[in-house]
Amino acid sequence: MLTALPLADLIPCDRQPGWGCLGVGLVLLAVAAVVALLASWLMLRLAGVRPAWQVAAVVGLLSWLWGELSDRAYAWSASTALLPLTSAALFALAAVLTAPRPVSWRPRIALLAVGALLWPLSALVGDHRADASRRSELVDVGVPLFAPDIAGYRIEHPMATRHGPWFGFVLWPKRADVDTKDPNSWTVRVTVTPLQPRFQPPACEAVDLGSTVRGTPCEQVAANTWRTVNPYVLFYFVRREGFVIVLSADGKHVTDADLRTLASTLAVRDPDFFLR
Repeated sequence: MLTALPLADLIPCDRQPGWGCLGVGLVLLAVAAVVALLASWLMLRLAGVRPAWQVAAVVGLLSWLWGELSDRAYAWSASTALLPLTSAALFALAAVLTAPRPVSWRPRIALLAVGALLWPLSALVGDHRADASRRSELVDVGVPLFAPDIAGYRIEHPMATRHGPWFGFVLWPKRADVDTKDPNSWTVRVTVTPLQPRFQPPACEAVDLGSTVRGTPCEQVAANTWRTVNPYVLFYFVRREGFVIVLSADGKHVTDADLRTLASTLAVRDPDFFLR
């Protein structure tokens, strides 16, 4: 979230040594937390709440917990819309938890038990909402969901955008010797886009996961299939039904034969194929 803030426009932080704008954002976040804690304590004190500092401190912890639960539940918009209600509820809950000499510990224990149950429940809700969101994006992307036979591979990071439109994902080999810390050497990128006028073999211009491969000289290796080999990346371009599918790899562990086999098995798949 901090990296999305226009800090460079507000503060000249992009030229700062160290962590740059991220470091400035973290400092501002810490300052904001301290200011919020002091402001809460002052308002509670003026309202006659005692002990004000305990309630303010617990509200800070509960606010952090609520934010974490919202992130895990994939429910940021609902959390923002309910902010006035949740803020009041958190202050009331903090007052209950910090009340001196309670008649019974049962309310506190019950509230803590509910909080403990919300943690795994929020993850389940978040996984369901994330899958539903990704499925919706795939259904509405506007291009066929072409993919090769992935026997021996697993799909990661399916990406879809209505602006373009284009669709893509990454393939990892299912091998014991794969180094997951070195994706460039092991993965195959697959991208599907509408056929553009600039795609005119032997000049193959297309999109490789958002980056344009501009007018790359290519050679035909099969019907509606072209290949480009350079010192850094191996590309296969497959033209199907008014669309271009690009398969690319830039590692020594993915061979020309691997890409040719994958290109020959391309077919339209349903959204669940990418959400396993």
